[in-house]
Amino acid sequence: MMKRHRKIRANEIVAAIACFALILSQAPRAAAQVEPSVTTGVQFLRARIGGERVGETALGTLALLKAEVPENDPAIQAGLQKILSRFTSSGYLPERTSGHDIYEAAVITMALANCESAEYKGLIGSTAAYILAKQKSNGSWDYPHRSQGDCSISQYAVLGLWEADNAGVSITPSVWDRAAQFYLANQLNDGSWNYHPDDPNVPPTISMTAAGVGSLLICRRQIDSLNQLKRGVNPSLTPLVGDSVQVSFQPRTSLGRIDEAVRRGLSWISSRFAAQKSAVFGQSVYYGLYGIERIGALADRQTLGRIDWFERGKGLIDSSQSGGGSWNDGTFGEVANTSWAILFLTRSTAKSIRKITIRKLGAGTLLGGRGLPKDLSSLTVAGGRVVSRPMSGAVEGMLAVLEDPRAENADAAVSGLYDRYQAEGARALIPHKARFLRMRRDQDPGVRRVAVWAIGHTGELESAPLLIESLMDPDESVVTTARVGLQILSRKIDGLGPPTPSTPEQRRVAADAWKRWYLSIRPLNPVEEPDSPAESKPSSSAGLPSAGGSIP
Repeated sequence: MMKRHRKIRANEIVAAIACFALILSQAPRAAAQVEPSVTTGVQFLRARIGGERVGETALGTLALLKAEVPENDPAIQAGLQKILSRFTSSGYLPERTSGHDIYEAAVITMALANCESAEYKGLIGSTAAYILAKQKSNGSWDYPHRSQGDCSISQYAVLGLWEADNAGVSITPSVWDRAAQFYLANQLNDGSWNYHPDDPNVPPTISMTAAGVGSLLICRRQIDSLNQLKRGVNPSLTPLVGDSVQVSFQPRTSLGRIDEAVRRGLSWISSRFAAQKSAVFGQSVYYGLYGIERIGALADRQTLGRIDWFERGKGLIDSSQSGGGSWNDGTFGEVANTSWAILFLTRSTAKSIRKITIRKLGAGTLLGGRGLPKDLSSLTVAGGRVVSRPMSGAVEGMLAVLEDPRAENADAAVSGLYDRYQAEGARALIPHKARFLRMRRDQDPGVRRVAVWAIGHTGELESAPLLIESLMDPDESVVTTARVGLQILSRKIDGLGPPTPSTPEQRRVAADAWKRWYLSIRPLNPVEEPDSPAESKPSSSAGLPSAGGSIP
């Protein structure tokens, strides 16, 4: 058995190495080089961002992070301190208002999401919630005195929410669907976009057409991810909480319609793209080039028409840098223009995409590769299932380790959590139930496994619907853990299934059986997740709780 285990682990390691080698082989050709213009631009930003307003500071901090400046660099730390000053006990408080707050919240979200520190996730959730609250009924974002939509503000809102989602903050899928509807409805007949679609006197620009194309490509990714999730979840399971709300959502936007709009937009840009300061680019060529970099990465294109967009843009940026290392197009100031130039030269969007890809490839192996057992259903420390010395201290610290994929002592954290449960019983877990509910939605099956184990050991009958939903988890070990949790809550030693291993049909049958059991003895007030909106109501079709919401 030991030899077989080692062989399996060896095969997993080889597969993981192959996956990461594939990612690295597909890295943009300029990513391994540090451009001299980036080096001097970084020096300019390091000296300036601390004295700027918080929005410009966040944009500059993002550019430094994308340029691989270490997070502990004094300039980045100064930028982060200014950013953190905008958060209060009530949430995010913008420095500026009247539309500028949306830009500000978006770039703060992007900066924090690109930090290595996992501690910023809660703050990212606050800025994302602020952005979501500003979305107009037509799916756009705009200045307070307008309601038709501003393509530039909307672009940054979409960017910020995308980076928030990449950082693990759940964004309700209707946001992407509505934003896509806005851009589709306001594309001009020739395939372009302008700043204010309701104003025919405002000419279209490369910058705004790149904003339209880039935003649609992001929305497409998110809607397609939802479609993939829907294909992987059995439709017979009545939605209970969390991800089931996303699964039940039906987008109005077809991917084919987005693809056609993107094609037309790219065609318009390709026929006019000449990296030079001109009216067709918009108010800032550097702002526009950052948009070009974004669509190049999202659409996986090295050329626009026959033009190598990166080489053409790099040539203009290199030739227009000032002696002090900055760039300025006269409209938005040196810090903003310099940040956009660096974001272009460092291929910043491509870096975000690679980060997402690595996270997805690593999902399911992170915790398993850090010493955690595959099966938490019969977890014991003394029996040798977790052999590391239990972590001491607060349970919050143990959970923080489990949520951080970079932490290498996850086995000790689980040992500590189990040790605390053995000593104190369910009361060691119940105060942290909201945290476990969030962990239950994590992309890493190992994190979900721990969360489901903890929920099942709270001893609270009203947690049963959460476990029933987890029976449909794509990871077999999560399903097993959920089944054992239900056996504990129901006092049914034999349980109602599913077996291990199980087929999707067996999981569906077992989930239906557990739902019938729960409906026969459920409490008068069915459980709602603490982070679900108050307006969530029980499902009229099955009588089991449903929940909505976008930010955990």
